[in-house]
Amino acid sequence: MSETDVDKYDLWQHPNGRWYIVWPGEQGTRRISTGRKDEREARKHLNRFKARKLSGEKPESVTVAAVLDGYLKEREGKVRAHDTLKFACKALKKHLGDLDPAHLDDAQMEDYADKRERAAGTIIREIVTLRAALRWARRKKWIASVPDLPMPVSTPQPKDRWLTKDEARKLIASCATPHVRLFILLGLKTAARTGAIMELKWDQVDMEARLIDYGKGHGNKRRATVPMDAQLYEALREAQELACTAYVIEYNGQRVESIRTAFRRACERAGLKGVGRHTLRHTAATWAVMGGAPLSKVARLLGDSEKMVEKVYGKHSPDYLRDAIVTLGL
Repeated sequence: MSETDVDKYDLWQHPNGRWYIVWPGEQGTRRISTGRKDEREARKHLNRFKARKLSGEKPESVTVAAVLDGYLKEREGKVRAHDTLKFACKALKKHLGDLDPAHLDDAQMEDYADKRERAAGTIIREIVTLRAALRWARRKKWIASVPDLPMPVSTPQPKDRWLTKDEARKLIASCATPHVRLFILLGLKTAARTGAIMELKWDQVDMEARLIDYGKGHGNKRRATVPMDAQLYEALREAQELACTAYVIEYNGQRVESIRTAFRRACERAGLKGVGRHTLRHTAATWAVMGGAPLSKVARLLGDSEKMVEKVYGKHSPDYLRDAIVTLGL
């Protein structure tokens, strides 16, 4: 943190007489108590607080918010989905930020899930983030031990929602802007993950050979080189003619960092429920299997194992268990 950033921290006195350190946050002014009612002592506390921000040392008051802030800062540049991590930390700080990590228990986790009022998958991701931040704080010796935090919700069953051809056409027709339409076409026609589509650059698109090379991927999330059909080729050709950046998905001459909201609104206009961005990939794989594509090729398209593809999509194959049923005749 630079000295300019540190200057945003100031003192504010609560009507109860206690002094707080305040600074601007994403959702308005944030604050943390100095624990002092004497302004001079509070000013000393503020100066020490600023010094720690500059040095990255352990904060004097180790709250859940302080742990999450430290963890978020440490992970910057080290994780691809830092914005997702930031979103999870923001929610956690809102409900648990003022607590001492040692006070986190079963009841706190249950209360968090109730107040958060989000899908089980979201709650799980946020609690996992909290656990990781607390382990980081233990390694940094900010806290003596990591509390055993139970998961307050059950793991949701895998979603089997996929689009029919009519629903897909309706969704495409409901796009308010070309970049959302292009994102949907790429998802439906290449089965690529959202991250791969959003990171796709024009130098990975071979218009002459009509191939899209999504690259090597990250970790165990492999990516494929996929041919484009006529509809996708025309959409990409039009987008390339107007391109202002190196990225395929752009809007108003700028790279698009997140398409979450625009995609959700397109689904709402199309009257589609239970549809997320991953539904596009799931739909593409389902259509491919229903069309009789070998599971081995679908696996290559998805960058997954054939065993996983058979487990998730095998039931959509026209020949699924047909040979077994034949043997049951009377």
